Amino acid sequence: MAKQIAVLVGSNSKTSFNQIVAKYLKAIAPTSIQLNFLEIADLPLYNRDLDDNSPAQYVRFRKQISEADGILFVSPEHNGSTPAVLKNAVDIGSRPSGESLWIDKPAGIVTVTATDGAGVTASLKALVTAHYVNMKLLPNVAQVPGIFGGVFNEQGEIASEDVKQKLQKFINEYADFVQ
Repeated sequence: MAKQIAVLVGSNSKTSFNQIVAKYLKAIAPTSIQLNFLEIADLPLYNRDLDDNSPAQYVRFRKQISEADGILFVSPEHNGSTPAVLKNAVDIGSRPSGESLWIDKPAGIVTVTATDGAGVTASLKALVTAHYVNMKLLPNVAQVPGIFGGVFNEQGEIASEDVKQKLQKFINEYADFVQ
């Protein structure tokens, strides 16, 4: 049976380059894993005052994370760091204190950026390995830099064979890592 992988995309836009890459990864993923996209745009900002009476969105999201065998983060870079929507989702899954749902789940990171993605890569690595998150992180990160330099065609598809090969190698490594 395929391992269930929760995919968190750090861009709310349905037409973002990150969404394109995430959908491509789903299409090329080995049969040993199944990528499932989680909605995070509707999550209210984390507030510990809501821990005892969590909104329905928190409950839904926490259930999805608890059922996942692994987590794949696909993220743009916002001001040199992790987008707020993605950080908020991680915060919600790590609370209430002492009940983190992330611990020991295998994580993979894909960055899709206009620059080299070094800022978001570093911040995501720090986030997923932080004390209350403490995920097992695949050492290799798939970076898709220079998104305005021919990586995508006018139809919104990945045009770069180099990027396609890089993503195939990454998703195969991640599938092995999850096993």
